[in-house]
Amino acid sequence: MLATIFKDFKNSIKSPDTEEKLDLFFYRPFGYIIAVSANFLGMNPTMLSLMGLLSGIIASYYFFYADSFSVILIASLYFVLSGVFDSADGQLARISNQSTSIGLIFDGVCDSLVTIIVYFTCSWNLLVEYNYYYLIVVCTALYLHSCQCAILDFYHREYLYFGYGKIEEFTYWNPDISEGESLIQNSISTKEKILNILRLSWIKKQQKMTTRSEGQRKVMRKHFLSISSDEKKIFMNIYKKNNLWLLPFWRLVGVNAHTVLIIFFMLFKRFDIYLIMFDLVIFNLIILIVGQMQKRADQKLFSELRLDV
Repeated sequence: MLATIFKDFKNSIKSPDTEEKLDLFFYRPFGYIIAVSANFLGMNPTMLSLMGLLSGIIASYYFFYADSFSVILIASLYFVLSGVFDSADGQLARISNQSTSIGLIFDGVCDSLVTIIVYFTCSWNLLVEYNYYYLIVVCTALYLHSCQCAILDFYHREYLYFGYGKIEEFTYWNPDISEGESLIQNSISTKEKILNILRLSWIKKQQKMTTRSEGQRKVMRKHFLSISSDEKKIFMNIYKKNNLWLLPFWRLVGVNAHTVLIIFFMLFKRFDIYLIMFDLVIFNLIILIVGQMQKRADQKLFSELRLDV
């Protein structure tokens, strides 16, 4: 029975290589429990996304009134719970075969709403003190936060597509800008069109920040899809060798890093230091440095794959 549970849990995550330690030992196990329970109750992933959004709103409420350690602790617990639900919705989608492109985008929208609300509630007292100057800082930090999470998401999906060969599942291919525009044009409802417009903005951030061009990715994809199964295994091994070591560096700017730092600085009621020091400076320096490391690794990758890019 334990073997079956472990197997089901393993199937509920994307891959061990693209999971952070905090995810593997905390968010994913608790998310799996929620996902299994939700599946038993007949719930769908969208419901869990909404529960994550609600948890984030409650966290924001307590962050707004963060006048004591106990209140900040409650806010932090709800903030973390929002992350658990964010994990659980994807796990439920995988174990129940309910993955959809719209569900994927909606999940991202809920995550973004939580971030926006948390940033403004954590910043409210400082907004009153610094006036509109600080509002510019908050909005800039929010945009850069989104970019930082977008670039990590980009390389995780690239790794799952080219390193694990998840080519049959639409969720793991990073669409380019033209593909994103096609999704908008082919939307069958207003809701789907709005979500695809939001997704296009995410795609544009990724394309702006990655050193891997659309042309390079298309050449890689065309080659990968055209080769035999045995050749695909060789391709995937080469891709993993050149990219696995870089993923921990990209994770330095991911959601978990932001969450831990937000809670830490809110304990000292210095959310402004977090915004300026990390969102505006440190995380972006990391992206510039790791981006150059990624560029060199890609040049080596293309050479080993003998691709003319």
